[in-house]
Formats: sequence, C-alpha cells, structure tokens
Amino acid sequence: MNGIPRIKTYISGFDEKMDGGIEEGHVILLSGTPGSMKSSIALNMLYNNYKHEGKKGLYISIEESKDSLVATMKNVGLEDVDENMLYIVDIGRLRLDNYGAEDAKDWFKILREYLSRRIEEDKIDIVVIDSLTAIYSLTDLINPRQQLFHFFGFLKGLNVTSILISEMASNDETYGPFREDFLADGSILLKFQDVGEVELQLRIRLVKMRHSNIYHGWQALLYRNGKFMVTAPISE
Repeated sequence: MNGIPRIKTYISGFDEKMDGGIEEGHVILLSGTPGSMKSSIALNMLYNNYKHEGKKGLYISIEESKDSLVATMKNVGLEDVDENMLYIVDIGRLRLDNYGAEDAKDWFKILREYLSRRIEEDKIDIVVIDSLTAIYSLTDLINPRQQLFHFFGFLKGLNVTSILISEMASNDETYGPFREDFLADGSILLKFQDVGEVELQLRIRLVKMRHSNIYHGWQALLYRNGKFMVTAPISE
C-alpha cells in the first residue's frame, strides 16, 4: 500500500511480494526448522537497513554468543559492521546487566525493561529477538498465552519493528508451541524441501502480513554473489 513506511528484508524479489517490505512498527514472527538461515536473514536485514536506510538495529541473542553471530555475518559477506548502528547483545551481556535474572525466571520482564531502556537511549528502529524458543526454556510459563499476549502488546507499543525468531521442529505444522502466529502482525516461514533423492532446497513463504497485498506461495531462497534472493521453487 502506497504511503506506508516499510522496512525492507533485503531479500531480492521477496519485498516485492509484500508491497515493498514490512510495515514499520509491526511484530513479525520468523519461523523455521533448524539450519534454515533464520539468524542470517535477520542479521542481513539489520545490516542492510543501517547501511542503506540509516536505521539502527538491535539483535538480542538468548542462545548464541556475539562472537558466533559475527562469524555468521562474515559467512554471508556482512563485514565492517558499525557497532553504533547495529548492536548485537547476547545472553551473557544480558545476565551481567540483570544480576539475579536466573533466580527471577521472568525473561519477558527482563527483556521489557532492557528494550525500554535501549530503545530510549539509542533510538533503535528494528529489534530482533533470537529466539522465542530459548526464552521459553528460561522462563516459568505459568500462563503462556497470557504472558505472550502481553509481551507482543508491549513490543507493538514500542513503535519499533520487531522480528521474533521461532525454532520449529522438523515436519511440524505449527509456527511455535503456543500459536504465536495469531499474535503477530506478520509471519514468515522457512523450511527445507526434498527436490530429489539426495537434494534439499531452502524455501521461504509469506504466511501473513497485515496491511499488505502478499503472495502466499513458496519460493526458493538462495544466497548468491553476496545477496539473498528468491526464485520459483524447483519442482520435486
């Protein structure tokens, strides 16, 4: 829709399938099976948005270290990162900043407080949280649907674009254990598809994207010449 500010994914051919990108301020669920490049896609999005659009990004990792994520970026050609524009924070840093967090067992609260402070101080435009699945393992989920409802509502109230990564089990048809896709403004799905006896193809699909005309079909996701792109899927 014309006139709506949007955040590009910087996947060539994919943004065009949703009116040019994700509407600013939306909360997006990025779900996929293990190894389906969820982190790489999110980091690519943050990197290119600060390089080309001047938008500040914050990547919060609950499982993976900052060094590991930097190595992931280098593997897909994302180098010379300006750390004043793209902040990468891992759980080690969060634990130091929130002493006693292990006892509190409420990482949704910890993230709310941390995000509120960082967004105000650093004027963040795009936030990635990697991953919801890891948060569940660290948090006492007494009423998960209610806790998630309030957390998604909090993210929407921040007026930043939020990408929440969710790990799916292979052959699982749900995007998360608590149907998080109903709470999100948009949902992007990644999976591997058998296209031969020994060959797998990585595919991406827009499940939903509010306020956008989207193409719902599967597309092949490729990384070539330093860029992510989509093409028509290879037939089985």
